[in-house]
Amino acid sequence: MSATTIAQKGIDALAKGDYATAITNLDKALESSNSPVWLLARSKAHQKAKNLEAALHDAELAYHAAAERGSGTSRSHMIQAQYRRAVIYYQLERFADADCCAKWSMLLAEGRPAREDDGVEKRVDSEGNYTVTYEEYLADKDNQPKPKTGNALAAAEKGPYATDWNMAFSWRSQALGRLKKLPKDHPGWKVNVTKIPPKPEQKKVKSPEPAESTSEDEVQEQKAPKKEAPAPGSVPDEKMKLRVDFYQTNQTVTVSLFVKDVKKEDLKVEFGKHQSTQVRISPILREAAPYVKPGDREATSTFVLAGEIDPSASKWSASPRKIELVLQKAAPGIKWGRWGDEKIGTVESDDQEPATTAASSSAASTAKPATSSASTPAKLPAYPTSSKSGPKNWDSLPVDDDDKEDGQDINGFFKTLYKGSTPEQQRAMMKSFLESNGTTLSTNWEEVKDKVVPTVPPEGVEPKPWNG
Repeated sequence: MSATTIAQKGIDALAKGDYATAITNLDKALESSNSPVWLLARSKAHQKAKNLEAALHDAELAYHAAAERGSGTSRSHMIQAQYRRAVIYYQLERFADADCCAKWSMLLAEGRPAREDDGVEKRVDSEGNYTVTYEEYLADKDNQPKPKTGNALAAAEKGPYATDWNMAFSWRSQALGRLKKLPKDHPGWKVNVTKIPPKPEQKKVKSPEPAESTSEDEVQEQKAPKKEAPAPGSVPDEKMKLRVDFYQTNQTVTVSLFVKDVKKEDLKVEFGKHQSTQVRISPILREAAPYVKPGDREATSTFVLAGEIDPSASKWSASPRKIELVLQKAAPGIKWGRWGDEKIGTVESDDQEPATTAASSSAASTAKPATSSASTPAKLPAYPTSSKSGPKNWDSLPVDDDDKEDGQDINGFFKTLYKGSTPEQQRAMMKSFLESNGTTLSTNWEEVKDKVVPTVPPEGVEPKPWNG
């Protein structure tokens, strides 16, 4: 398999969030080529996996690899390398260094020489603290690459690196925002970074080959001993439970069960067969107890839910690493305080604890929502907000009964949000949405009234001009 194919597998794994696989494949590919693209990808994978020193090593090596190649894409890779340095220094709480690197990324995107002595890192006081202010950062918006036409929405016409400039500009806001909240004796105020980083050595990731005289048996003995598997029956039920995540709408509760090596064709999922507050799944392989086999008690999980469901309208899906349950609430509109609990093995109805919900203690006896005033749900919490008009009860927004999945059409949601806002909030929403090409929506007029809201698309997405 070629290095390019292996590298592409690593980049694909990175996009899917499988950082360990991404790093392994990119390690192999980089043994044969010092590609800036592969180094930047491995840097991001290390950063996402919290290997920050390794991530910084790759970002700096990518900068030098791009500069030495001198190809048509070298400037783009150098811009990205400086941006990656900024992200990593921010996570290391070296906020002054992060702002310097983001500034250098912007200068490169503006077409400035890579070796220009711009003095960014020299902006320190007598105690060595960084002196660049948030106001100076805002003034930098005047240096944004100008559009070639009068169409302000043609973001791609602002230059080949407009997206990179916007990303670095936005990251500076994060770094300087954190910096001004720190005491002056915090190390984050110090500048320890240089525009052109010291060139690190290329790391070789090759497995040592045994000497010719070494026999196969001797090589096996040199390997680290395998961890002994637990004895059958030695793992308590509590440690076998799956990792669970959930969210809910007015109509459904979606529960994600994280389990490895799921085989969909072998799964048996029973909704409410034994009780309307139960879901039973088997067989489930237990990572903590590899001795468990299909048919064993431990291979079955009974999920005791916090509310009643409509079994006929509930459904499930499975991937190799996750089982997802979409549970249709028997009483739509009632908010569950929790999803429920997992019991190892089968649970008979008499052994089940009574199901409860946070919103109502009397609604569990019927599959339809009660209409009498006696079953009115308790007042739901108001969520934190910075709105001058006070908190909104988002759960009181009207529900579209025709929407069986999410309970509310997204366009209807934004119409309701806009209609319920103050005139000042509406102006802020219109200005931020139009100037950012739909990538930012703000309700704070004081924040956006005196500046142009930059376009900040998701990482890896490049905006295209609209030639209407």
